[in-house]
Order: sequence, then C-alpha cells, then structure tokens
Amino acid sequence: MQNNKSSIGRKITPFIIIVLVVIGLLFVMRLFREEPKSQPREETGFLVETAQIKPESLTIRVNSQGLLIPKRSISLVAEVSGRVVSVSDSFVVGGQFKQGDVLLQIEPDDYEVAVARAEANLASARASLDLEQAKADQAEKDWQSFGKKSKPSDLLLNIPQLKGAQAAVDAAKADLKKAQRDLSKTTIKAPFNGTVLAKQVDIGQFINMSGQLGRLAGTQTAEIRLPLTTYNLDQLQLDNESRLPLPVSLSLIDGPDVGSAELVRLEPEKDAQTLVTYGVVEVENPFELGLRFNTFVNATITGPTYNDVYPVPSQWVLPKERLPLYRNDRLHIQPVSVIYQTDQTDYISQGLTRDDQIITTPIQFPEQGLPLRRQATTVTARSTATKPDNKANEDL
Repeated sequence: MQNNKSSIGRKITPFIIIVLVVIGLLFVMRLFREEPKSQPREETGFLVETAQIKPESLTIRVNSQGLLIPKRSISLVAEVSGRVVSVSDSFVVGGQFKQGDVLLQIEPDDYEVAVARAEANLASARASLDLEQAKADQAEKDWQSFGKKSKPSDLLLNIPQLKGAQAAVDAAKADLKKAQRDLSKTTIKAPFNGTVLAKQVDIGQFINMSGQLGRLAGTQTAEIRLPLTTYNLDQLQLDNESRLPLPVSLSLIDGPDVGSAELVRLEPEKDAQTLVTYGVVEVENPFELGLRFNTFVNATITGPTYNDVYPVPSQWVLPKERLPLYRNDRLHIQPVSVIYQTDQTDYISQGLTRDDQIITTPIQFPEQGLPLRRQATTVTARSTATKPDNKANEDL
C-alpha cells in the first residue's frame, strides 16, 4: 500500500514542478514587463461630397387650365311683334357680325301707319293749342279795352283750355315718340361685335313680343376661368388684387402656343367643393388667335421675379426647410427659406450663401456637429438645379 503511494507521488512530482516553474516564469515576466504607451484615438468622420450653388434670378410661373367662354353672351329677343321679312346672311350659327349690323327685319308697315297717325294727332293738338292761345290773347285784349284795372280770372282769359291744349300736345308728342321707337325696333341690329351661337327664327315666321330669336356672343373679348389654389395665390403674391393684371401665356393642350392674355381679376368667393379661387383671364380677339369658345386652354401665369435665388435639388434639402452644410469638418444643419418648389428643385432665398458647402451625400441620421470628411466639392448652377417645370397646378 505504501509502495503504491510512493509510486503515485513519484509520478505527479514532475508535473507539480513544471507548474511551479511556469508560475514562477509568469511572475518574473510580469515584474519586468513594460506597459505599452497609450496613443490618442483618431476620430474618423463620415465621408461626404459637397457642392456650391450659384445664385440666379427666378421668375415665378404657375400653370392652370380652363375653358374659353365669351365675356358677353345674350339671348336676342323681339321687342315688337310681326312677321320676319328679311334675315341677314351673317345671322346663321357661326356667322360673325359687327356692332350695328342689321340681323333681322320685322315687317314695318303697321308701325309706319302708327307713326303717321301719331304725327297727325300731334299736328291736330298743336292746331288746337294755337286756337286756344289765340282765344286767350283776345280775351286779355278785350279786358284791357274795357278799361278795367282789376286782374281778370283764369277762366276769363281761357287759361284752363290753354293748359288742356298744351297737355294734348305733350301727349301727342309722347305717342309719336313711342310709335317711332316701335318702328325702329322692327329693325334688329347687333349690339356688339360677335357671332351667332343659335338661330331660332327665319324669313316668313311670325314672332310675338319677347319671342326668342337666337343667342349671340361677343368676339371682341373672351374669358378663361382658371382654378388657383391658396399656394398658387401665395406664389403670385395675390393676397390682394393690387398686383393685377398679370401676363398670361396661352397654349392648346398638347399643342402650340396661341397667344397672350391678362389675368384681370379674382372671383370673390372660393368654390364650395374644391375650395379653389377662380382667376379670370381676358383674351382679346380670340378668333384671330384661332381659339373657339369651349376650347380647353393651358395658361401660364407669370408672377414676380426674385433676384439672388439659389436653385437646390430637392433631394439635398432636409425636412422642415433645412439644409446640411459642411463647416469645419462638422455637419451644420442650416434653416433656410424656400420661396418656390418644383418636382426637382427648391428655390432658396434666405439662409444660404454662394460660399456654403452643401452636403450632397445622404446621411441617414443627420445630427448637428456630426464629424465629417470631405471628398470633393463641385460648383453647381443650372446644370444640376433644374429650371421650374411649372407643374404647380397641373392636377386641377
């Protein structure tokens, strides 16, 4: 038994010695080991690219669309009754006429007779007035010949009969004037330069007073009602109408430019369903421009011009009108003022200078003061920041 214990002791003794030697060596090495010198850690910034923007002038333009309608449109109505004896060649649908042109002629015979009778009645009334005046003059002479000094009565001087005769003359004049006016109404003339939208009578047809003859529209001036949002009104600075009129360029849908016009007024109330405000554009001589009524027209309204505006691509701008700038190897988030926006570009009027370095590299979590490294700087003008695409009101 003791021999077994001695045998085991002899076997493990070398291992114990080795362990003790290793521990001793480690202790000695720890005593003589030099601590490594700590070196400051270099701060590595986020690598970005930057760009500089050159300022330029910006003219605000707003697009809208609307129907061309006549500024003047009336129903032509007969003011006297009678048979139509002549119709102008221009009194057809689409026919054009000038102010004062004769469109229709109603048979005037009965009205000419009425004028002749009124003239005869006036002549008779004037003769009666002359007779009564002569009687009054004679009565006054007789009174004076009698040598009476008192004033004679009106009845003695024939004054009531004279006034009655004068009233009859005035009534006859009024009858003559009415007969002449009715006669003139048998000739129906154009009240303005225009065209015929509808024709409802022809030669030989008898019409009553207030009978419908047709519909006329003026061609000298037409109108277009353009829907404008509150944002559009702000862009054009139309919080009041002091800036009106504004120039407008017209073009056909998917077609060429057709001419110019003017935005002359705003309607006083918003549309109850869409809450847009309608601006009224006046177009002079639309037919000469090749435009017809009820034509759907594109209109580009030219608003104010701003100088020293920076066109910045929209993808560079942070939410809430902020811009990431590179300053002293740090991220600086700069509030800016955007006066106009398109699908691709924000136009900045305040908060940016031509020397500012705009960060063009997307930063997922931008924080004020974030360390940065700059890779390159480019100077950008119109080549990157695109011109206004004028689609601010295209969806209306």
